[in-house]
Amino acid sequence: MPIIPYVVIYSLVFIFGACIGSFYNVIAMRVPIEESFSEGRSHCPKCKHELSVRDLVPFFSYIFLKGKCRYCKEAISVRYPLIELFGGLSAVFCVYQLGFTLEALLAFYVISVMTPLSLIDFAIQEIPDGFHIAMIPAIILSYFLFPEVTLTSRIIGFFVISVPMVIIGEIAGGFGGGDVRMMAVAGAMLGWKAILCAFLVGIFVALFYCIYIMATKKGGMQTAIAFGPYLAVGIVVAYFYSEPLITWYLNMFFYRAY
Repeated sequence: MPIIPYVVIYSLVFIFGACIGSFYNVIAMRVPIEESFSEGRSHCPKCKHELSVRDLVPFFSYIFLKGKCRYCKEAISVRYPLIELFGGLSAVFCVYQLGFTLEALLAFYVISVMTPLSLIDFAIQEIPDGFHIAMIPAIILSYFLFPEVTLTSRIIGFFVISVPMVIIGEIAGGFGGGDVRMMAVAGAMLGWKAILCAFLVGIFVALFYCIYIMATKKGGMQTAIAFGPYLAVGIVVAYFYSEPLITWYLNMFFYRAY
């Protein structure tokens, strides 16, 4: 196929993802203040002026407005266009990796749940239950798309990480109920092997972040961190790469034993 159709197709995919990314911002902004994200017009968080269509073009409106609200001239957080850009790139990545398939749609749906979940957890260190409920369609669809992940594997996956997290949380703290429920529903979707991989990836990402904070002293005396975003990274990585990661791990540690 000539390159021009590819450019057009992936541009449309990017635009779709960027529009969904704009919705991530709406959810992340409204849920912590208990404001409905499904009702009401978008507005400037500072002057509260309702935004017009030309103010809501994902990514590009920020550039055209030079990072300022059209009405009050206050600076717009760079987080908004970055999340929109992330949404567009995520959609392109899913299609590039998995083609125009239901599996790619499922992957993007999972990312679309994990992204606002992470933003909210960063902000208030709490994961609302609505995000766990939103994973139920992903669990159901994955059951039909991935028949190799048996029902037994999914049941074990539901408990294999969540139960130890509850125990650790009761004894030493560190994991909240939202983290536990997130890993439980993700385990039901991915199966026990992939959720173990997701948990390890998430812990390593969190560890590297903590080392960075301590090395740069940017965290001050902060003793608590939001684990949800790092576990979310692990879940997405495991969705795409659990099999090669597990194979690499087994070869690295157990190859010489055979």
